[in-house]
Amino acid sequence: MRDEVVLDASVAAKSFFGEEGSSAADRLLQSGVRLIAPDLIHVEMASIAAKQVRRRGAPPELARGALAGLRTMLTESVPLTELVDEAFELAVKHGFSAYDGTYLALARERGLVVVTADVKFARKAAEAGLAHHITLLDMER
Repeated sequence: MRDEVVLDASVAAKSFFGEEGSSAADRLLQSGVRLIAPDLIHVEMASIAAKQVRRRGAPPELARGALAGLRTMLTESVPLTELVDEAFELAVKHGFSAYDGTYLALARERGLVVVTADVKFARKAAEAGLAHHITLLDMER
């Protein structure tokens, strides 16, 4: 594993909410690797946390803890204004959502990989010739 990666909200959620693949997410998050993300990750985590409370009955304190924990685990949150133009281009050219595009834009800008648990996102990146900028969380280990 590299010493710095772009963290996708899907990986952080697995760790905080004990979903399938949480052990793999925990290994990554505890590995000492520097974790960066577009600041969009905070809103995505808030959305995931709210769904966990409403749909799955997670305690609100756990959800709030996930939001706070994300802030402390990230080495850097990159403002969307720095990524939006490239995210737009990726969305137009390759069909990514602009949201996913921000993660890829950051990875491309910094020469890093996005670590994600989103199989569709990883597949789309491979189809777009961007597989070298994405790593699917290994949930088997």
